[in-house]
Amino acid sequence: MDTEKFACLLDAHGPDPDRWPEGLRAAALALCAASPAAHGQWLAARRLDAMLAAARAPVPESARQARIVAGAVARLRAQADTFLDWRWLFTRPVAAAFAASLVAGWLVGIELAESASTYLALADLRLEDLFL
Repeated sequence: MDTEKFACLLDAHGPDPDRWPEGLRAAALALCAASPAAHGQWLAARRLDAMLAAARAPVPESARQARIVAGAVARLRAQADTFLDWRWLFTRPVAAAFAASLVAGWLVGIELAESASTYLALADLRLEDLFL
């Protein structure tokens, strides 16, 4: 084992030899005892591990938690009320565009239905009848 593989071992499994894979543990411990560079890497990893173990996430105050939750709930309720409110459709110019689209679609549908019946009547004719 060389110092690069030892550094990878420390990054992957930490400085505790009990967490190292069985097949690499003896070689890693021998390298750590024989190489000052590897021993320095191991000591740095132990310091980092100790600092991470000592660090605690800050616990927010209960009043602050209550304000955050209340604000989130109020925001969600406001979004739900806006989403379910259809009055905006009739109070803005969008309503006029929507109504115009409905009327246009209705008129096109009527025209297509009339022309379809005409085409169906013409379909009974043969091509010779049309060109002769």
